[in-house]
Amino acid sequence: MEFLNWIALITGVLGVLLTIRQTIWCWPMALISVVISIIAFYQERLLGDMFLNIFYFFSGIYGWYYWNRKKDEQFIVSKTPKKLYLFLFVITLVQVVLYYFILHFFKSDKIVFDSILTACSFTCTYMMIKKWIENWIFWLLIDGSYIMLYLVKDMPTYALLYAFFSIMVIYGYWQWKKQLNA
Repeated sequence: MEFLNWIALITGVLGVLLTIRQTIWCWPMALISVVISIIAFYQERLLGDMFLNIFYFFSGIYGWYYWNRKKDEQFIVSKTPKKLYLFLFVITLVQVVLYYFILHFFKSDKIVFDSILTACSFTCTYMMIKKWIENWIFWLLIDGSYIMLYLVKDMPTYALLYAFFSIMVIYGYWQWKKQLNA
């Protein structure tokens, strides 16, 4: 499985780099990483992360379709509409509670940590698909937290992957910010 984890790391890093460059190929690259991660998280009983990656699989297909549909029109980086802040917060909080009970029922490991990070990741993925620049700020917090989770779970390849993600998030924010200001 360790070989596959390295494939997940490489394709995951490439997926984020391609997202920063806003190329549609970010989606299929990320899908490879996601499929491998589903297996790894199932084996580690991180069921929230497993279900999150199942969501990433479907959101990757949707993102691929959505970005492809927007290729002939101006689809630019923008700020999250302020009127959606409260909604995004509430929907994330509702998810945390829902995932907590689901993960508890299935006897997942690290239930509180996993439910919070899963909920935040769902919301942040939606923001990324919409090309809202704030997604990068939230990913930095989420990815940093995932590093701790994977170190606790003795999953060093995934901790390393999320360390790469954390570095790339800063670069991604900077790149998208330049486009937003242009």
